Amino acid sequence: MHAEVWDDGSPEGRSKAKSASQNETKAAQGDTRSDGTAGGSELDRSRRFAFVMRALGRTPVSVFYQSTGLIYQWAENLPRGLDDAQVLGNSDSDFLPRLAADRLTAAKNRVLETAEPQRFELPVNLGGEVRWFDVWVDPDRNAEGAVIGIFSTLIEMTDQKRREVQLKSLLREVSHRSKNLLAIILSLASQTARSSTSLSGFVAAFSGRLQAIARAQDLVTDRDWHGALLSDLVARQVALFRGDKALPVSVSGDDIVISPNAALYVGLAIHELAANAVKHGQLVSVNGHIDVEARLVSNAEGARSLKLDWIESDGKDGTELEPLTLAFLENVVPLAVEGEGTVVRNEGALRYSLEIDGGHLT
Repeated sequence: MHAEVWDDGSPEGRSKAKSASQNETKAAQGDTRSDGTAGGSELDRSRRFAFVMRALGRTPVSVFYQSTGLIYQWAENLPRGLDDAQVLGNSDSDFLPRLAADRLTAAKNRVLETAEPQRFELPVNLGGEVRWFDVWVDPDRNAEGAVIGIFSTLIEMTDQKRREVQLKSLLREVSHRSKNLLAIILSLASQTARSSTSLSGFVAAFSGRLQAIARAQDLVTDRDWHGALLSDLVARQVALFRGDKALPVSVSGDDIVISPNAALYVGLAIHELAANAVKHGQLVSVNGHIDVEARLVSNAEGARSLKLDWIESDGKDGTELEPLTLAFLENVVPLAVEGEGTVVRNEGALRYSLEIDGGHLT
């Protein structure tokens, strides 16, 4: 039973009537507590709590309560690998590795003593797997403000930690490879300068070699620093010399991914061979053609290696090679791939064979 409020047409009457109507609506919807404040009926709050618990179960968040004796009274949404039987009625030292338990216990004792919340990251070995948690420890106070227990919230962050480790590893790898790349470039500049007879000759030769390194590096980056596919490496290097038509170069055999470091040097070797073919060899001839063959081989101990052959035949003149190019092909590149490199030249023909150690194959 309730008193009715009539709208008598005055502003005050309209306000009272509107307020009464809203209160009736809230009461009908169960939106008023027993003390008259908004927030929902007991049934609504029960449903709300049930939904919150379901939502909690879909997250990596775990909630615990311990008495002042640090015995677990209840726990919700336990981390994978733990169950109620292990946790409830026990302390941290009863089910966690010693180092993790000691750190948790020390933090919780500090909260009991100071009533100040604590937060820290904690690695825990659960079932042979190291898992990381963001830990929050908060005091439970009574009406007088005394600490009567501990609330702990654990947020699993294992995936985040793994990503951080991967990122740090990648940054170290980038730094290492950048230094190696700079060393290669400085060496190329120095050797090209010593073999050049003019500034324009140096600029042309060095820029070509620099582009060869850059293209090989692009392929390595495209594969997330895992290396470069041999056929892609050949195609990308030969494309530097392409004019209005495709160059007559074919690739056959085993198409293998080679390591990042090997890709830079093999790319340089292909660049030197293609540049020589355009200037002196096969690609000068209208009917010229180049075959690139690759095959995996194993020695008596079962160790793998890759045999790579660049074959020019029936060319105009396959016998001429610049001294620096020959040094790259027979000394610099084989040393970098821990293999051997040989150049065989006959009239109108050239064959370069390079062996790449299995440690550079992926």
